[in-house]
Amino acid sequence: MKTWISRSTIDNSKDSIRRGGLPADVVIRRAFPEEWEAAMAFAWTVFSEFEAPIYSRRGAESFMEFISDARLKSMFLHGKYPLFLAVEKKPAVENAEQGFEMRTGGEKIVGIITLRQYNFISLLFVDGRYQHRGIGEALINRACEYVRTDTEEARIDRNKEEEYRYERESGGFVTVFAALNAVGFYEKLGFYRTGPEGENDGISYIPMRRDRK
Repeated sequence: MKTWISRSTIDNSKDSIRRGGLPADVVIRRAFPEEWEAAMAFAWTVFSEFEAPIYSRRGAESFMEFISDARLKSMFLHGKYPLFLAVEKKPAVENAEQGFEMRTGGEKIVGIITLRQYNFISLLFVDGRYQHRGIGEALINRACEYVRTDTEEARIDRNKEEEYRYERESGGFVTVFAALNAVGFYEKLGFYRTGPEGENDGISYIPMRRDRK
């Protein structure tokens, strides 16, 4: 397994952990089944802009193969690959002719996070135009909230397959393979190193974990 994270997600500045939460126009929610293709297209767009230049050609092909795999979509549809979205709500606008407010457009995906094998961060991408707005942090916090064994949605998903069953006393932690330039970002969010440096597709990483709070 590996973690794919965009550099646009990482904010290692001293003030990167937001005090006031997300902007009012951005919400974090579970993805609907029909949103899979849009979410993976978003991941590819961000990957192409920020990550492809530092990957080998084979590394970029490996990522495309991963997000295009029908088995991954099947896992998502069966609750074994949870996907959460950060979406920007387009504001209501005034209809000059009718004199009342109406909502136009809908939602725009500005970030995604996925989990594999219940508690391993698999994908984490944020639109570069929305960097420094606390979206990456909020996505991770939402994933950690999901992983806690006392959440109803996690119990429902885990019980669909035997390998996803976790006892209350043993669960609740989240793991990630952090790119070297993302280690500081994860540490600010409560992760700590659990092993030596590894390598996958020519990219070095550090295994990390965040315990249940």
